[in-house]
Amino acid sequence: MSFNRSIRRALVRAQKKLPSPFNPRGVIEAPSHVIEIPPARRGGFGFIVRAHQLADGLWIAEAEWNAQSEHLPGDGAYPHRGSKCFQALSEAIDDALSRALRSIREQLGAKAEEEQWARKIAAASASIRDELATVRAQDTSLPLYGMTFVDIGSGGQGGFAAAFKQLGARCVLACDIDQKALRTYSAHARPSATHDDLCTLNGKGLRVDFLVMGLQCQSFSPAGKRLGMADPVRAAVYRHSLRLLREIDAKVVIIECARQLLNQDGGQDAAEVRKVLMLAGFRVQHRALNAADFGVPQDRERAFIVATRIGAAVNDVLGVCFPEGKGAPASVAGILEPHRHGHIAASRIKPTTEKRPHPRRPHRVGLIDGKNCQGYRVYDTQGVGPTLCAGSGGACPKTGAYLIGNRARGLSAREAYRMQGMPEWIDHHDNQREALKHAGNGVAVPVVREIARAIAAQISF
Repeated sequence: MSFNRSIRRALVRAQKKLPSPFNPRGVIEAPSHVIEIPPARRGGFGFIVRAHQLADGLWIAEAEWNAQSEHLPGDGAYPHRGSKCFQALSEAIDDALSRALRSIREQLGAKAEEEQWARKIAAASASIRDELATVRAQDTSLPLYGMTFVDIGSGGQGGFAAAFKQLGARCVLACDIDQKALRTYSAHARPSATHDDLCTLNGKGLRVDFLVMGLQCQSFSPAGKRLGMADPVRAAVYRHSLRLLREIDAKVVIIECARQLLNQDGGQDAAEVRKVLMLAGFRVQHRALNAADFGVPQDRERAFIVATRIGAAVNDVLGVCFPEGKGAPASVAGILEPHRHGHIAASRIKPTTEKRPHPRRPHRVGLIDGKNCQGYRVYDTQGVGPTLCAGSGGACPKTGAYLIGNRARGLSAREAYRMQGMPEWIDHHDNQREALKHAGNGVAVPVVREIARAIAAQISF
């Protein structure tokens, strides 16, 4: 049973004993928290967020936005019975503002990309980031409140950072060799420090609650040569990644990589990672989790290794219980920008007769120019999409193509970020190619967030 379904049942039971906070129309007239974010620039967007605590660990919020322009007078609602429920105030506010920013983009349509509106949206996003930083700094109910993390191989999307910051943690160091990615990451993750090469990073003396690492997956992914840690191009990266696992003093380590890490060379590469962590004083567990099970429309199966410091108060038998995805999978149609239309004509698309697969698997409906490789495969938008990747080419590189009407197109950078579960207020790189690479290199936010939430609920720090 999903969190929102279970808490709504509990709420119904509680409201039979207590006066209802809702008026006869199902609206909360006097919410317990109101936040105002004024326009950051002339003619820009201002926000009012109204949040209400229904019970301990049960928050709802809705946002109202207004533009100082006759083109977009505004949109909004008060918290109501249909509002989504969250476990912390800042999580509810984050969601409300993310939905408001998406509403702005979609009501503007193609105008959102015009320079004058793009500047106003960027300014609004920055104001939201500032406000959320303030709210989180005061929200002691967040499960990772006051904790710290180091992000190795942070990338440009910053999925680990987005998830951990949503739960209240603070990034003290981010490391990535791609300077474009590191600058994009830093704009929203706001790490205390950055480093440009894990091979030269000295982890000795660095003490944090969490060490998170995106282990380079090109040598494990089916899209690569499958040489694993023996890949001569990345051998030094893997060697120094293992060194940092030993050097950095963390209470918990979370590693994400392609699922194939777990069985590469008969499991020897994964065994080496586990051995390094166990010798460094950790209990080590791993699971393969699919992002499609956590509310994003992407068939993205990844290996997650979780190591907890020996002596941490966890279940002696089970250790850390990994989260399980629940509920119906999302669809690609739900993340699309309505003003974008297909540009690949139907005459170039060769239909396929593939039967509709499992709901958590993409449904391929055609091939562009008859070519059967990722950048030419066309998928149905009513199901999940294939795994985003950083390096594929073709007619629709990195995302694959989707049939919209009788034409096809790839995903935009904003759509790719949504497919990874990124909040709407996080800006991607200005260059579409770079942004799609960052998304393909990233991690699905809801998966990491629920792993971290589960750890926080089970471990005494």
